[in-house]
Amino acid sequence: MTTRKIIKNYYDQVSQKGDWQSVIANDITFTSVGQITHTKEAYVEATSRFLQVVKSLKINEFIVEGNKACITVEYSLQSPKGNTASCEVAEVLMVQDDKINSSCIFFDTASFKNFIAQG
Repeated sequence: MTTRKIIKNYYDQVSQKGDWQSVIANDITFTSVGQITHTKEAYVEATSRFLQVVKSLKINEFIVEGNKACITVEYSLQSPKGNTASCEVAEVLMVQDDKINSSCIFFDTASFKNFIAQG
């Protein structure tokens, strides 16, 4: 599969609350706010926590070069109390052996923390 197809499948599965974990490499390097992890379990745990408040997503930009891609995604969020917000995320992904093996995300952490704090 091509890098574009693998990553598109990942986001389709996230959007449909499907099996997005199946395209994640066991040794994925995940770089997020102040932390770097190197296991699928850590990535799935962090992503699953975020996805609990995701109502929908929209891909705005999707740039692919070889096995690397840069995606900007607008997530519509809804808290357990019903509060809503929008979260724009930029993610740089790398694919190897038909699996996503690297993810580095960028987003407005202050706004997201404020949204979570409001419940």
